[in-house]
Amino acid sequence: MSWSWRLKVIVFYTIISVVMTSFFVLFCIPVQFIGAPYSWRYKMSEIFSYIFIYLIWVICGIKFETEGVDKLPQDAKPYIALANHQSFWENFFMQLIIPKHSWVVKQELLDIPIFGRCLKTVRPIAVDRRNSRSVVQIIKEGERKIDDGISIIMFPESTRVSVDKTVSFKVSAAKLALNAKVPIALIAHNAGLVWPKGFWFKQQGTVKVKVIEVMLPEEFANQDARELTLYIQNTINLEKNKLAELGV
Repeated sequence: MSWSWRLKVIVFYTIISVVMTSFFVLFCIPVQFIGAPYSWRYKMSEIFSYIFIYLIWVICGIKFETEGVDKLPQDAKPYIALANHQSFWENFFMQLIIPKHSWVVKQELLDIPIFGRCLKTVRPIAVDRRNSRSVVQIIKEGERKIDDGISIIMFPESTRVSVDKTVSFKVSAAKLALNAKVPIALIAHNAGLVWPKGFWFKQQGTVKVKVIEVMLPEEFANQDARELTLYIQNTINLEKNKLAELGV
């Protein structure tokens, strides 16, 4: 890894840290203090995500291209978006293509200084993966948010997975979709090729993101959760492998 590349990464993290701290002081604290509505909180997180993706593009040369985004529901009704998880990049990028939504995240993220406090402002579904009742929590809170018109984004792998590996998907997403009777958008990407798990970006390049398909509730109403999960797993894994072969 060249020193020029290391310098670019350090510059990016320095600038994004300043931006995040500024957001925390100028917006997150006041918003929590005055009890601002969710729409305000969400708009702040959306703006930050755009800034993050723009800076990582300009400073580090990590760009993106999309395919099939026009398949996503356009009627403003909530749905569940499911994607593979390889990097921290997609946490921010998904905000660019999915309308008002909430995340299912691991509880530990809320403990990260500044970032965790900012994340709390948008009230994600934060679960302890060690808790056997986490699926019940996801379904209960997920249905409540969907009833409020908020889409849900989930990574069924439950953790970041290397580009060359696959793991079994969790059934919680399928159970939520079956209970809430909302569409499921299946998405794949190859972000792990440029930013694998860890601090350092691996290389510059163009992340490829594909919306594979959108499944309507009536299309999977007669399936059980495990059968639906297996279909989701096979579909996303097949496409993510194709994108990995394309490179960046």
